[in-house]
Amino acid sequence: MDEQCTPLSEATAPRPARGVAPKFAMGTLFYGMLRPRTCFSIVLLLFVVGVAAPTRGVAQLGLGQRTAPAADTVGAVSPGSPRAALEAFLRYGDAGKWDAAADFLSVPVRERDRAPELARRLRAVIDQRLALNLGAVSPLAAGDTTDGDLGGDRIGVLTSASGPDDVLRMVRVSTNPSRWAFSQATVGMVDAWYATLGTPWLRDRLPAALNREGPLNVYWWQWIGLVAAIPLLIAIAWVLGAALRFVLGRLASRTVTHWDDLLLENLRGPFRLWAAAIAAGPLLSQLQLNARVSALVDASSRGFGFIALFWALLRVIRLTQGRLENAAWEVGQGAQARTLVPLLGNFLRVAVIIVALLVALAQFGYPVGTLLAGLGIGGIAVALAAQKTVEHMFGSISLAADKAFRVGDWVRAGTTEGTVERIGLRSTSIRTMERTVVRVPNGRLADERIETFGERDRILLKTFLDVTYDTGPAQLTRIQMRVEALLRAHPKVWPDTIRVYVIAFTDSAIRFEVVAWFLTTEWIEFLQIRHDLFLALMQIVEEEGSSFAFPSRTVYHVTEASTPRLPE
Repeated sequence: MDEQCTPLSEATAPRPARGVAPKFAMGTLFYGMLRPRTCFSIVLLLFVVGVAAPTRGVAQLGLGQRTAPAADTVGAVSPGSPRAALEAFLRYGDAGKWDAAADFLSVPVRERDRAPELARRLRAVIDQRLALNLGAVSPLAAGDTTDGDLGGDRIGVLTSASGPDDVLRMVRVSTNPSRWAFSQATVGMVDAWYATLGTPWLRDRLPAALNREGPLNVYWWQWIGLVAAIPLLIAIAWVLGAALRFVLGRLASRTVTHWDDLLLENLRGPFRLWAAAIAAGPLLSQLQLNARVSALVDASSRGFGFIALFWALLRVIRLTQGRLENAAWEVGQGAQARTLVPLLGNFLRVAVIIVALLVALAQFGYPVGTLLAGLGIGGIAVALAAQKTVEHMFGSISLAADKAFRVGDWVRAGTTEGTVERIGLRSTSIRTMERTVVRVPNGRLADERIETFGERDRILLKTFLDVTYDTGPAQLTRIQMRVEALLRAHPKVWPDTIRVYVIAFTDSAIRFEVVAWFLTTEWIEFLQIRHDLFLALMQIVEEEGSSFAFPSRTVYHVTEASTPRLPE
């Protein structure tokens, strides 16, 4: 449908122009306030989100979702198409040729003198409030006949803080040759749209160089304001954080515990980041950034606020973990605390990080619900790919629940024997006698036969005394009675079960079996007690006129000329 208006000049054939779709990138304003590792994680997350944001933003505005015409290919843009007219308008605006750009506006006769000014203002509105996608504009001379707009073509939807509102349209005008231009309704709204961009009095008084657009369609004077806001935000964060810590510190000083004082000391960083996130929104809103960047700044501020919250939770978990371990040592449960508390702390940290990631994705508009629903479908593939990892994690839970061993225990699991040094989510570290560290996956360790030496209440002594065959029955009885009396008199021997009996006649000795338990769990102490007892046993055997036997053999040598003689 053609719209009648008075042309300003003859239209010229537009040339192909470069695309003007913005590219988003995001740094962080608070690098100096965070640790490098944490800051790197935040920057990486925001970079990924920032790169993905433009495509998703265009899709949310309804652009790029229409069926593309069949002729929408490289080199198939008609000179009389809406896309060619829009490219020419943008190209003339980049060159500052507002008189030529005004040819693509359907300006009423009474507004003809303001046409260049209207073109300049429309270009500012497009840059600041429109997520422009040239690929979605029809390249055909007839326009897009599938969009449901029979009177023209929709170029885009203006965004605002509350969401999409006004539509920009182009219509075919009756000129020779015919061409496309912004409709009179669109031109009539330019002044109102331009007035909502904010601080027009400042832009009109700044030099032309500062009123030019830089990256992300942000004016250079706004970029200068962003740079100047960085030290101001840091100062505000320090002041607000110090004030909050001062108030809470006064309250904490009135308590009798030191835990709250340590908590405030550990939350200094999260306090500052939270204060900076709170102050960033009102402060940066004074710059009147375009809708896209403003939305990204608001989402980033909320994201940094949530990061401060989860950072504080991680600090609280670490502080609570140390507090529980110290309290357990005071009541004699240190070994158990070193086993269970770090494992529980690791699980809580993983849970907090997962929730933080989901909240960060939700802040930037990602469909978290759809993502979680997709995990149900993809969970099978994930489970198959990570079944070993999941098995080891559940193995660690099983070991902790069964209390099979603790950190510091001496254990024997399969062919591995040594001291347990660490119980992690995936594996357990055991230091062997050779001072090497063997890491056994928890899933396999849970299925092994585990022998824990740290839980025994006493240590077994079982040995044999082999005396010679020339020892008489009376001597054997005295040896038995004296050995048993020796064991019962020892303060470290468990008196309920002591066995000293002759159990066998071997090839070369009469064998006593000596069985007793020592009331100690320390291996070094057991070795010393056993050493002293063995020396005492030797003295008893010697005093009773006997001796220890040793393996011997009698050989009879027989010749043809002699008869064997019995041994004397």
